[in-house]
Amino acid sequence: MPRPINAVQYQRHAIQLISSVLNTRANASPFTLILDDLNQRAIPFLQQLVIRALSRNINVVIVSFESTRFQPAVRNVSAWGNRTAATILADIEQALSDRKESLVIIDSMYDAVATKNIDTSTLFNLVVMKYTSNLVGVYHTDVLPEPSASGADAYAPQPLELLKFMATSIITCRSLSHVLAAKAARERSLAEPTFGMQSGAEGIVQCLHANDQRGIVLEAEFRRKSGRPESETYFLRPGRDSDFHQPVGPQQLYGTLKQEFVILLEQHPAFANKDAVGMVVAADDEMETSFNLGLTDKQKAAREGVVLPYFDAQKQEGGEGGRILYDMGEEDDFDEEEDEI
Repeated sequence: MPRPINAVQYQRHAIQLISSVLNTRANASPFTLILDDLNQRAIPFLQQLVIRALSRNINVVIVSFESTRFQPAVRNVSAWGNRTAATILADIEQALSDRKESLVIIDSMYDAVATKNIDTSTLFNLVVMKYTSNLVGVYHTDVLPEPSASGADAYAPQPLELLKFMATSIITCRSLSHVLAAKAARERSLAEPTFGMQSGAEGIVQCLHANDQRGIVLEAEFRRKSGRPESETYFLRPGRDSDFHQPVGPQQLYGTLKQEFVILLEQHPAFANKDAVGMVVAADDEMETSFNLGLTDKQKAAREGVVLPYFDAQKQEGGEGGRILYDMGEEDDFDEEEDEI
């Protein structure tokens, strides 16, 4: 697709990229990796994926390591407990075998890869290659990987790095309140605040205003077939009943989408408003110092009356521009013999 030439085309192109992922379009993103943490969970984004997929009669399969509540039409593959990798893969294949188009969601990719030792290549080939379906995996970035007991895997890539390498789209979830606070700090040339475990405070894993109810911020990276990545930041508000058409027939739980309501973050009123600077409560309006940086009128007049070095010499014409002017005082001792030398 040619590059946009104006702002309207740019916005339309950016919305189309994220809309293709949300609506599970074919070949839009075979493997989507979602990164979240306790400050902003990926649940609002996953809910939109499930609702829009069910509205288009797409088979939704959730491989659950953590989830316990599902939509009635969703097929659940339980992966917790003593289930082995071979059993989980067999159940996934059985859930995909009788449908033409499917969406597979794994709610904890770390547990799938590190705990159950599910081979990512085998999982990708099963879902994407064999059944031409879309794979979505959630990775919790605040879960620290366990150190290897043996030194055999010391040089092996970490699970997150391997998943990022394989993913065709990477979406990082952010809290809207935290994004606005970071923007306000940048506008005041202050250090951006840190949240959750990144703050380094003992005992803090989730900060105030986490999981903002107004919506979720999505930092998306789309990887094209040519290898050129495209990065955009979006805002996804909670869906409403008015955003969807009425279901057609008793078997359809959700109607199709009327109009896309995901927008670019720069289009959000709170982000575009310059008053967002006031959200930073950690910084005062003035710099706190032990001395006064200002000057009184008397001090300004004295400063203007100071004659700079070589100021008179610069007024001379010809070759005397570098002549030094010096007036001897009473305390100066003039040595005639040294002057003659």
